[in-house]
This record gives sequence, structure tokens and C-alpha cells, in this order.
Amino acid sequence: MPITKLLQGAKPLLMLSIAFSLVACATLRAPGVVPQQSPNDDYQYRLVELDNQMQVLLISDPDTPKAAAALDVLVGSGDNPEGRAGLAHFLEHMLFLGTDKYPEPAEYEEYITEHGGSRNAYTSFEHTNYFFDVNADHLPEALDRFAQFFIAPRFDAQYVEREMNAVQAEYQMGLKSDPRRGLDVLQEVMNPEHPFSQFSVGSLETLADRPDAPIRDDLLRFYQKHYSANAMRLVVMGKQSLNELQDLVTPIFSEVPNRDYQAQEIEVPLFSEGSLPLLVKVKPQATLRQLEISFPVPDYRQRYQAQPLSYLGNLVGHEGEGSLLSQLKTEGLAESLSAGSGLAWRGGALFSLNVALTERGVQDYDRVLQLVFAYLDMLREEGPQQWLYEEQSQLSALRFRFKEAREPINYVSAVANRMHYYAMQDVLQGPYLMTDYDPALLQDLLANVVAENAVVTLHDQSVQTNQLSQYYEVPYAKHKLELEQLNASRSSTVEADLHLPAPNDFIAEDVSLVKLDKPVPATPQPFVQGARQTLWFLQDDEFRLPKGATYVNFRSPLVGQTAQQSAAAGLYTAMLKDAVNEFAYPALLAGLNFDLYKHAQGISLRISGYNDRQALLLERLLAAVQAPEFEQARFMNIRADMIRGLQNSVAKRPSSQVIDRLREALLYGEWGEQALIEALQDMTLPELERYAAEFWSTATAESLIYGNYSRSVVDEVAASVGVLLSDKPAPALPALQVLRLAEGESLQYAVEVPHDDSVIAWYLQGNGDTWRDRAATALSAQVIKSGFFQQLRTEQQLGYVVAAIPWSQLDVPGLLLLIQSSNTSAPEVASAIDQFMKAVPAVISAEQFERHQKALLHDITRPDKNLWERAEFFWQSIAKKQYDFAGRERLAAAVEELSLEDWQAYYQQVFLDQPHSLQVVAPGRWQSLPAVAVEPLRDAADIKQGHAVYTVQ
Repeated sequence: MPITKLLQGAKPLLMLSIAFSLVACATLRAPGVVPQQSPNDDYQYRLVELDNQMQVLLISDPDTPKAAAALDVLVGSGDNPEGRAGLAHFLEHMLFLGTDKYPEPAEYEEYITEHGGSRNAYTSFEHTNYFFDVNADHLPEALDRFAQFFIAPRFDAQYVEREMNAVQAEYQMGLKSDPRRGLDVLQEVMNPEHPFSQFSVGSLETLADRPDAPIRDDLLRFYQKHYSANAMRLVVMGKQSLNELQDLVTPIFSEVPNRDYQAQEIEVPLFSEGSLPLLVKVKPQATLRQLEISFPVPDYRQRYQAQPLSYLGNLVGHEGEGSLLSQLKTEGLAESLSAGSGLAWRGGALFSLNVALTERGVQDYDRVLQLVFAYLDMLREEGPQQWLYEEQSQLSALRFRFKEAREPINYVSAVANRMHYYAMQDVLQGPYLMTDYDPALLQDLLANVVAENAVVTLHDQSVQTNQLSQYYEVPYAKHKLELEQLNASRSSTVEADLHLPAPNDFIAEDVSLVKLDKPVPATPQPFVQGARQTLWFLQDDEFRLPKGATYVNFRSPLVGQTAQQSAAAGLYTAMLKDAVNEFAYPALLAGLNFDLYKHAQGISLRISGYNDRQALLLERLLAAVQAPEFEQARFMNIRADMIRGLQNSVAKRPSSQVIDRLREALLYGEWGEQALIEALQDMTLPELERYAAEFWSTATAESLIYGNYSRSVVDEVAASVGVLLSDKPAPALPALQVLRLAEGESLQYAVEVPHDDSVIAWYLQGNGDTWRDRAATALSAQVIKSGFFQQLRTEQQLGYVVAAIPWSQLDVPGLLLLIQSSNTSAPEVASAIDQFMKAVPAVISAEQFERHQKALLHDITRPDKNLWERAEFFWQSIAKKQYDFAGRERLAAAVEELSLEDWQAYYQQVFLDQPHSLQVVAPGRWQSLPAVAVEPLRDAADIKQGHAVYTVQ
């Protein structure tokens, strides 16, 4: 599939008034343009430039429950001074820790959290992006706190030292991460004069004080050079009018100094002259079999109306008949492939392919390279194709025309980043523009993606290496890529099977809206109710897009009762998805998404997107399900890929591994990796086919159709689904079960994680599964999450991963207290958590409680942003048998009924005096566990055996 870069308007009747207000504002220099917006976008926009040359996009949505803001600075890890690796990233951390106007380091975090918001930031090669959201009424106060980051940060010496430890913890957390390890090797083989070749995260060593350069002094110099208003792009979204937003933003952000910083073009090449073509072999931590092929190409970001990299990525990453991936699968060499622009800088970019190899693909990676280069040769021989470009352009235009609302915090962050690259009128539509067909430009790009210009990286544990990377100690070797050998053995017969994709039959043509029934009910209604099939239907009368969601849940008692059943259901769905991939991939490109996946009680099929071609896709998918043609070779490869994925769990972040173990201990029907691996290793294709037949003989179906559909669709879908179902009486479906911890029960589950860090995932279950229990537990999480982070991470520096979150399992409420520490043993971490939890009730004032309560209520009752959020709410309600669809209202009412005294009593009794506690601990290099009254358990099955349970019907 294509991959994209990690980082990346007013209605006609409003344009005159917006333009007038821009001209009339005396304190701002109006650019004289408003951004072109989607016809489906009802926000109001205004672009302004402050006197300090900061460019600002204002977004007004009177109905938004959340306000949000983001500021993107055109500075990143590529700008680190020589010898100060990680300085830009470290600076990002420091800006959260106090300003002259708000000196307390917890001030910003506490204000945002108490008023229903969240905040974060990231540092990339060229950018540092800061963003937050908050309940809409509190934007002015939140924005003032945010702005001070860029006006007068304190850089307090005590927090400089502490936060260096947080950066070190983040670095150490990634030591076993194969993506970070692979990047470390790539940076070592780059041109050392190129800024991207330097270590970007930072460590205690790279950030240490030096006799002639204390780190705080370097931090200040870096900030004062790069953090300039003219290099910043600000996006602010609120419920206020555009004039009110402008009046709010102008006086605050005009104080940001303009140091006239100008980012310089990077003229040195990414790879030294004469070093390409290059072959790098890397030994990963996980059972990773991967081949990356990258080509240095020009920086095309100024040609965004042409988007040459998107054109090429769509062709190389295609998965349909005649594609590169199709041929690789036919020869048993690969499982998946992605292609696109993975990295860009001021002066160049990389076009990259990433191929997930089979075992045979590793052994014969030369053949994989031959096919990659042959496909690129074919594209050069065929030349740029205007019809293919126009097809991609048509799809981009459709995506923009029917663009849907996103979460404000994500939206403002993305737009702030892109404002650096698009003309002002294009900041909204720029990523969707593909209107400038330029054959010469496309030929120029194709001339760069040749074998002679390639960097090839093979990741596999079998490779021979001869050196270690500096920061992550990754074993690797580098060689000249021998092109003569590759060219000598190409097969013209096989390469003839590589060709351009056919025209896409799934592109929506009819984008009209169906006539609505009168009246349209507020919630889905059951239109089909039979022994084996139930179907819910609702027309969308709010978002009014030519799209819809058709979800089908096939349940069977033959899923989840044993590890063998779970493994079989997972492998069966993987085989089905593989079987339909070639014909379904064009639908994905055309905005028709589908997914087929295993869940606790069965298999679900989801189709969403433009409804015009959904019937065709559903018909072909169900036909493939009804009469699959599984091949032994694909079975072997897919089974091996699943086993490898399970084995690779050891390479996941340690905290993620511990949470997996916690989930396995709580949920009946969840099985550990080893049990699933053993089940898969013993499974044959005939056994899988017998399992599939038995699954369908016992299956029932529950469906939801919601969106731009006429009622006739109900009968069509019911008939199509019904073909898969037996007409015999449906067998009983076993209930779902969750471990039920008793009052005062305190269990400890010790797990082995191959990492030096200690990890504690401390689960505190609610007193029951009533609405009051859910409300009190959710409110407890809201109250403690900010202080937990500030005290245990910022102040005590116990680790980089520090979080307190609500963690319901099948609606059984619970709290999860999570810390991964590189510097503190598990007993010490547990003691710190315990002390924090005991101190909470006494320090929460009535005013704070009220703010937290309002913040939680705001979050529960937040309206759905788009059709898919609404569909998901309906679908989850149906799965929980909440057929009145009133779960939100019940939870909100229960939260509202809690007084401070009620909550304090619940917190004291349930989370302190008589906790329902399960502590999952990975001891790390200390090999010590917190003291508990019972013997630590070592197996999830032992925890669940004979234990009390919650039964979820």
C-alpha cells in the first residue's frame, strides 16, 4: 500500500465579510486571502499575519465542544548544533516546565487536565510541534499559558537536570525498538556532513554539561536563535467568532520575539558521492524479515499541485493484479509492501519501498530486488500515464470534497505543520491537490529511482555483520550493491507479468444523497429479527454524505473457548483477507474501506465509505467467503507470518508487553503468545478448512447499516448474509467473562520481559459493574491523571512512561497505574504509587473536584464529530445489548450525581482500604518484586483458574 510522510474554508457568502474584517483590522497585516475549503466543511477560517511575522490560521466553529491550538516551529533535530545531539528534542521537553508568567512546572498540565483537555508535542527532523485541546469555554486561559512557552520560558536549572533524565529514559526505552535501531544504522551509513545523520533523541551523555558549555547555556542559545515568530505557524480553533479569536490571539502572540530566523537549504547530499548503490545488512531484535529500498530524490514539496511522489507511490505500492506485490506473493517472496515518501528535508527527499519478506524472500532477496527494479523499469518504459494521473486526481478531489471533521487537537496540529509548505490559499486543500500533470517532472522522478541510486537494507536475524552502531549497538554490515549479478539473472518471462493497474471500477460516480424516510428515528431500528440473523438500520440525517457503514458481526461458540479456536479464527480471517486483496485493493484506493477480523466471539466484517459501489464490494467479499480457494503455499506463508508476529512480542515496548499480560489475566478467551504459537504450528490447511465449515454451521449474524442508504438495502444485505448461515437452530453462545477481584484481594503477577527497565501495571478494579461504579472509577482517573504524571514523572523522575488512565474491560470499570522505569526498582516504584494514591483525597478541593467532574461530563457527552464516530457508538451499543442506545446518558447522570463526599468515600474504600488489586510486574535488571501478602503468580491461567468472574451477556 502507499505510505505517506509521518508529518505532514469559508463559504462563498462569508468570503466578503471575512475579507472585510481582515482589511479592517488595524493591528494585523491581512494577507488578502482565505483558504479554499471543502464544500463539506462548515468551519469559518481566517488567515492573518501578526506584526512579528507569525502566520496564524483562525478557525471558528460555534458548536465545537473542544477548543484547540497548535504551534509549529520550523526547527527540529536536523538543526541540533554539532556535538549536541538531541538538543531540539530536549528543548521541547523543557518548554512544558514553567514560564515567567506561570512559573509552576505543573501549571499548564493541571489547567489543561482540569478543564477536560490534553496536551503533547513532537520533534521531527525539521519541525517541533506543540498542541493542546481544552473544553471550549476555557480557551482564553489555556491559550495564554500556551503562548508563554514562546515568550518567556524559565528553563529552571533544577528541571534542566531532571528532564535530562526523562530524555535518557526515552532513549533507553527505545534500545530494543527495531525501528529506532534501524534508523540508527541508516544514520551511520549516511553522509556524516548531512544533518540527518546525527542522533536525534539525546541522552545524558550528549546533553551533559561541559567545561566551556553548560547544557542550559546551549539550550538558551538554541532557543534564542531558532524560536522566532517568523518561523512559527499557529492554528487556533474555538467556538468564538473570527473577530473574537483574532482579538484573543493578537495581543498574546504578538509578544513572541521575531529574531528573523531563516532556515537554510541543506546542500550536502544525504549519501556521500560514490557510496551508492549500497547494501546494508542489519540484525534486528525481533524475528523481522524486511527489505527496504530507498532512493534519494529531489524535494518536490513546492510542486504540491503535481504531487509526483504520490503518483509513483500509488503505482509501486499497488496491490492489485499485475502489481509488484502480486508477483512477489506469487513467487512466495513477500507478504506485504508499502511505498512512498518517508523523509524530506530542505534540499531533497527519499522515495522508499518497504517489503515484508517470507523466509524464502530472505534467502532469495536478490530476486526481490530484481522484481523491484524490473517494475521501475516497466514504469519508465511505459512513461507517465495521464489517465492514471487523472484517476488519482479524481480520487483526491473526492476526498477533499467530502472531507470530514477530525478531532480538533489532531486537526490543528496537522494544519500548523503544513502551513510551512503550502500557499496560504492552499493550506487546507494542499494535500488533496493533484491538478498539475507534468510528464517531464514525473520522468525526472523516475530517472532517480534506479538501481544505481539505491540504498538497500536487509533486516534479518541470519545476516552476517561486522560492526555495531554507536547509540543503539545494532549489529550491521555494509557492502557495495553488486548490480552485475542482479542484472544477469533477470527473467524476462516473469517480468512480463508486471504491468500497470487496470482502470478502477470502484470509483464512486453517484454521490447523490438518498431521500430520507419520514420521520427518521433517532437510533437504529431492528428491521430483520430471525433465529440466525438480526439487522439494524438507520438513515443518517445529520452528516449527510454519500457514504455509509455496513458492519456484520458473525458470532459462533467455536471462537475463544480454546487457544486452538482463537488461533484458527485468526488464521482463517488472515487467509480470507489475503484471498480478496487483489480485487479489494482498488476499492480501498477509491475510498471504500473494508476489514475482516477476529474478535472475542467471532468474526466481523466492516465496509465503509462511498455507498455507490458498496454493494459490488460486499457481493464479491461474501462470494469469496462462501467459496474460498486457499492455496497451500499461501497458507504456509501466512501461518509463518502470524507466528513471527507473535514471536516478535518480545520487541514491543516493555510497558506494552506488561499490559498484554494484564489483559490476558483479566479476560477469559485471551491467550498468551506461546499458546497461540503452538496451536498455529500444529495446524494444517485441511484442519483450517474443517474449522471454517464448522464455524459457519454454528454462526449467527448481527448487522448494522447506517448512512446514505435507502431501505431497500436492508433486504439486499440480509439476503447476501443469509446465504452464509445455516437454517438449523442456532447453538447457544458462551458468555464473555472478566476476572472478578474481591474486596481486599491483592494479587501479583510476575512476568519476564527481556529488558533492563522495571515495569508496573497496577490494575485497581471498581467495586462492581453498575453505572455508579463506572462513574466513580472514571472520575477517579480524571482526578488523579495529571498529578500522577507531574509527581511521579516530572518531580520524582521515575520513568518516561508514566500514566494513570481509566481501563474498563468489557464495561467492568478499573484504573490502570502504569510506570516503566530505567532508574528505579519495581518495589520503589510501587511504594511511590502507593504514597501518591493515599495522598489524593486530602489534596482535592471542592473547586478542583467540580472542575474535574465538569471535564469528565464534557467528555462523556461530547457530540460525535463524524458519521464514523456515530456508527461506532451505535455498533458498540448493539454489541453490549444496550438497545436503547442511552449508555452515555446513564454514565453522565451517574457522574453528575456524585458529590465530593460520595467520591471520596468510594475512592477511600475501593482504591485504598479494600482494593480489588492485580499488580503485573516486570522486575527488569533489579530482579526484585514489591512485597505482597500472597505468593506472586507466574501464569495468567493460574490466576483465572477457578476464580470468580463477571459474566457479560
